[in-house]
Amino acid sequence: MSRKAYEEALVELEKFIDERKEIIKSAEDCIDKYIVDRTLPFDYKDKCVEWQQELLDIAEAQVLEANELGVLLEEKKELEEE
Repeated sequence: MSRKAYEEALVELEKFIDERKEIIKSAEDCIDKYIVDRTLPFDYKDKCVEWQQELLDIAEAQVLEANELGVLLEEKKELEEE
């Protein structure tokens, strides 16, 4: 891969990480909102919280993997430059 290709991959990866961080923040806010909402039936509230937690877990795992990939791409880019 060329230096430019590595840089483009890193930029796209950074965008991906930022998007996932927004999803995580949104999911956390929704979970809090559902827990506090007294008008929702408990079954519905529990299911919504469960789904939001699953989404949160997936997004957090994706951020961790993306961060690891970013480190690898950065190392590979540095090796290519040498």
